[in-house]
Amino acid sequence: MKQTVVGVFLSEVDAQRAMQTLAQSEVDPSHVRTTHADGTVTHPDTGVMGRVRNFFSDMFEGDDDRELGHYAEAVRRGGAVVRVDIDDDDTATLERVRHVLQDAGAVDLDERVDAWRAEGETRYVDSAAGATTAPVGTGVTGTRLGTADRTEDVIPVVQEELAVGKRAVSTGGVRVYARTVETPVSESVQLRAERAEVERRPVDRPATAADLADLKDRTIEVRETAEQPVVQKTARVVEEVRVGKTVEQRTEQIRDTVRSTEVEVEHIPGSTTTGAFNSDDYRNDYTTRFGSLGGRYEDYEPAYRYGHSLRSDPRYAGRSWDQLEPDVRRDWEARNPGGTWERMKGAVRHAWERVKH
Repeated sequence: MKQTVVGVFLSEVDAQRAMQTLAQSEVDPSHVRTTHADGTVTHPDTGVMGRVRNFFSDMFEGDDDRELGHYAEAVRRGGAVVRVDIDDDDTATLERVRHVLQDAGAVDLDERVDAWRAEGETRYVDSAAGATTAPVGTGVTGTRLGTADRTEDVIPVVQEELAVGKRAVSTGGVRVYARTVETPVSESVQLRAERAEVERRPVDRPATAADLADLKDRTIEVRETAEQPVVQKTARVVEEVRVGKTVEQRTEQIRDTVRSTEVEVEHIPGSTTTGAFNSDDYRNDYTTRFGSLGGRYEDYEPAYRYGHSLRSDPRYAGRSWDQLEPDVRRDWEARNPGGTWERMKGAVRHAWERVKH
């Protein structure tokens, strides 16, 4: 089973941007289709209504011309319709697709139908019998952006704020061990020693009176002495090892990105809406002016479509190209970041001037 999400856009530029975002969101391109006034979806059944009927041939029954007429009216007025087929159980992709289409500018078709009726100029809205009061959307098998009981859309403007805190983490440290070790040392010392010496010398002389006086028993004692080393140790503090911490304060610049919602308000033109986009004319202009520069027409088509839509934008009404170019450039670069303006501005201006005249 499949579900289908349908987005209605008032400009083909917004529809193209939605398709680019869907591709970047990893939505299978084979499940995404679009139709607009230049006949991108072709079929033997001619005309805007025929293209829309063929575009939704697998979704509406034969008596659903009323709702097909609503889509055809949007296409006739220069808009575009994007449909995305999604597996029934893939709710994550379903929500992602809905958000992408809404962010790209998908409108509430019911509200647009009421506005077109108020203007009084509708070709397809009330073309089917009995179609003026029935609720919109009864023929869609799946999900469509915009339902009959919805009276307003609320876009939350979200602003992220950066909050920087602190937490303590271990970055290492030191561990100090104190041990007793023995180191061999040596010192030199002078030691004195005494020895007793006995010397006997042969003598041959006559004895004197003194010799005769000493002729008696006697004892002579001579003591020997010697010095020995005496070792004594004294302890002295020769160094101190202090273990502690020092605290350093530093300022670190934290860089990150925060997201915010930017709301762009596009004024919807009235009954003077610009005519349908004709890709054949612009393809010929591309071949003449830009074909020799390389690339493909498809690279320039968003620029042609953007320039084509400028004429219906009241912000640029009554202004010359030189007056509006700075504003148009800012708007283009906001929609298409990457610095492509210088290469594409010729196509934008040509489409603007072509619609102008």
